Amino acid sequence: MPHQQSSGQHLTVSQVAARLAITEDHLRRSILGQPDGIRALKLGNGPRAQWRVRVCDLEAWEEAKLVCYDAAPRPRRH
Repeated sequence: MPHQQSSGQHLTVSQVAARLAITEDHLRRSILGQPDGIRALKLGNGPRAQWRVRVCDLEAWEEAKLVCYDAAPRPRRH
C-alpha cells in the first residue's frame, strides 16, 4: 500500500523547494522563518540547522499567496 501524505507529515527543505520549483537557498533565505513565510519547525541552530514543514502549513501558505489574474481590475486611486 503506497504511503500518502497527511496533514501531519513533515517535508524537508528539498521536498518543499521541488514542489515550489525554487532553489533550496531561496527557500531558506526568503521564505522560511520570515513573518509572512511558511510556518516551519527549525531543528538546531546555526548554518547547519534543519527545517521541516508540515504539509498543511505549506498548503495554507500556498492558498494565501494564490493570485487570481482573471479577476476584474481594481479602480485606480488618484
